[in-house]
Amino acid sequence: MSEQFERLQGRTMGEVLENIRRKFGHEAMIMGSRKFRTGGFLGFGGREMVEVYVADTTVQVESLKSGSGAFSTSVRSPEPAREVDESLISRPPIREQGQLEKLEADLGRVHSKLNEVLMRPGEGCSRAHPFLRECYDLLVSYEIESRIAEAIVTQIEEQKLPSGFPAKDSVDLIVRSHLARLFEPNPPMASGDGPRIIFLIGPTGVGKTTTIAKLASRAKVNQRRKVGLITLDTFRIGAVDQLKQYADIFKVPVHVVERSSELVEMVEKCSTAGDEIIYIDSAGRSPRDEPKMSELREFIDVLPEAEIHLVLSTTTQPQTIANIAERFAPMSFDRVILTKLDESVALGSLVGCLLDIGKPVSYVTDGQNVPKDIFPADPERLVDFVMNKQQA
Repeated sequence: MSEQFERLQGRTMGEVLENIRRKFGHEAMIMGSRKFRTGGFLGFGGREMVEVYVADTTVQVESLKSGSGAFSTSVRSPEPAREVDESLISRPPIREQGQLEKLEADLGRVHSKLNEVLMRPGEGCSRAHPFLRECYDLLVSYEIESRIAEAIVTQIEEQKLPSGFPAKDSVDLIVRSHLARLFEPNPPMASGDGPRIIFLIGPTGVGKTTTIAKLASRAKVNQRRKVGLITLDTFRIGAVDQLKQYADIFKVPVHVVERSSELVEMVEKCSTAGDEIIYIDSAGRSPRDEPKMSELREFIDVLPEAEIHLVLSTTTQPQTIANIAERFAPMSFDRVILTKLDESVALGSLVGCLLDIGKPVSYVTDGQNVPKDIFPADPERLVDFVMNKQQA
């Protein structure tokens, strides 16, 4: 049998489908697709490619109309049927009937061979529908774990899928919608009678001091709120001076506290002075330093009304972030702040561990500028960062 389909290859499903649109228009028939790797050395390196099989029988159908009997490899969907008087239609010549039967048989064998290829075990989405495959490929391109991509595609599969070639805008829209549903919303914390107390905790080097300076200056300058600043970080050389330099710019005093009993007194002092928001900067703790973690727990326990925000750097490996969150879980943190997004490629690789943590993301930071480079987080903004479309 002469080949009855064409194979087109590209780096992504979207690239291949665009080539098919240009070559065959919107009436081509996708028979199947697969992923494979090419290049590299001894199984290392190389790149992943997508191969799509397209039936191509246009010339065969035209030959049946003309009676030429010629066959080639192109396909087009039949025109819509018109109401005609069936008595006027004569039976096609036997020769044309034979060609049509042969064409049908050949296409049947093509389907069988493609099904054998597509049923082979391999990586990627198990769905055959082009729209689902393109959704899966898009999610994986954002470095989202395959388990999460599969779960999202399963949800999409329950909806009515568009026919024909999946348009890029449609794929982006539905993927964005389902990604936004993954993230916890970030509603305002319930406020009591006293000032709002925001307590930042986290490991060393994640940018807690810079973040608390951004939050305080944002509240003071943009929201016209009276702000109090307390630091517990007396261990790191220059930590207090760093916070004081920021605080001097927007004229807010910094109070230094060394013991948990002093913290309660200082919060009461700030409240009496009329502070509406009190920010507390803690020293960075190694999650494996049990004595220091116990000491941090003592500070948190004396302020049960405080909001505890765990600060995490997006430049940290996902598994390490998961371990950090697990170690800080006894602190009963309420929310997560993500820092240094300007230093990471995208947020996609962290989606899995954020879902496992199960806490809302309160703020994201993407630069060193105080107070500019900090934003309140919400599911839509997080999706922007995942899809790398956030504009500073």
